[in-house]
Amino acid sequence: MASTATFAESYDDTLGPVIFRPWARELIARAKPKDGEHILDLACGTGIVSREIIAAGIRPASLTGIDISPDMLAVARSRTYAPGIDTEWHVADAGNLPVADGRFNVALCQQAFQFFPDKPAALAELHRVLAPGGRVAFCIQREIEVNPMLNAQAVTLEKFAGPGAASAVRAICGLSDRETIRDLFTSGGFQGVAVESVSLTLHHPDARAYAKGAMGGMHTGDKMAGLPAEKRKAAYDMFCAELGDCFDGIAMTFPHVSHVVTAHK
Repeated sequence: MASTATFAESYDDTLGPVIFRPWARELIARAKPKDGEHILDLACGTGIVSREIIAAGIRPASLTGIDISPDMLAVARSRTYAPGIDTEWHVADAGNLPVADGRFNVALCQQAFQFFPDKPAALAELHRVLAPGGRVAFCIQREIEVNPMLNAQAVTLEKFAGPGAASAVRAICGLSDRETIRDLFTSGGFQGVAVESVSLTLHHPDARAYAKGAMGGMHTGDKMAGLPAEKRKAAYDMFCAELGDCFDGIAMTFPHVSHVVTAHK
């Protein structure tokens, strides 16, 4: 029976537990949001950073999620249970934030900055909406050569779904130069800019199941779904083979390497 889950729901279910929850926890540990602060979840997607803030027992004065995708925000709204916390969800571009100057004490953004079409404009807006001393923590994927899971996806998709599907994966690693990142934040008016390479060891108990979820819709749409069953199986087998030592025959355990940026206004 075909799944009735939306793309955003599948994204949350497939990538959330494996990738985005661990990185959300890393960013929270870096930014140290406190009770009573106003927090921005920038390019929030399905709201995983916000949910992890709540799960950590933090009681912000307000929690605001902003994303360009209405479908992602619909999942964020439906899956973020925050009784007693002032929550807001806005569909907006990072370069034009619909909030007042000096609104936030903390802003977190995971694995999205590399996709912003106008990064200086987005950072100017972020600087505007931060209160004096406001803190930011971003994670931005490093190059694909140090990310074996993403490389396995790209190589496999290149063969089975074409260069467009592979390019969508490689774009995740499209802003990997440390000094370029530092210069963007410094030019945006941020102080104390630190850019650190951080590697998290991530895990999925069934690599083929992950491949089916991640490649079956995340980056290929109907291209993979339209393949015959034997071709899809061959693709998932190739993904596992390309993982090399990160695959033990069933599960995958792999380094996921990003630059973590911390700074303040």
